[in-house]
Amino acid sequence: SSLLCFVCSEQRTSHRHQKYRTVRPIMEAPKLLVHIIKAEGLKRLNHFTGDHPYCVCEVKNSSGQAQGAQMTTKPVMNGDTLNPIWDEAFQVEPWQPGDTLEFSIYDKGLLGAKTQGKAFLSAEDIQPNGFAGVLSISGLAEAGLYVEVQIVGM
Repeated sequence: SSLLCFVCSEQRTSHRHQKYRTVRPIMEAPKLLVHIIKAEGLKRLNHFTGDHPYCVCEVKNSSGQAQGAQMTTKPVMNGDTLNPIWDEAFQVEPWQPGDTLEFSIYDKGLLGAKTQGKAFLSAEDIQPNGFAGVLSISGLAEAGLYVEVQIVGM
């Protein structure tokens, strides 16, 4: 009795088949390159020790849950600390289309940190071409946070 080839259903003889494999490219999740440039118009919170502002960036999913690590700038210790210049860039991952960015600005003091305010960058403002501009800071009417965001790998 002869056996049938399981690939082509012909009788098994000495024929061979090319080995075809379906190769799917591995799609990397998109990442963001977030450049926290500066803030303007912060208020004085530490009258005795001086103000030392820093910024924390966090990814939030559509239900507001934090995703992944926080990116934190170094505190500005000298110069015009009410208009700090950080000029720091971070690669943010994981990030999925639909996620928003939350920027929290704190003032580092001797006994912890006080909150200056928060700024938000919605998913609609990030996609499809990234963002470069000024975000308003909640609680500080005249203040702004300057950021640039690029989408990498999409």
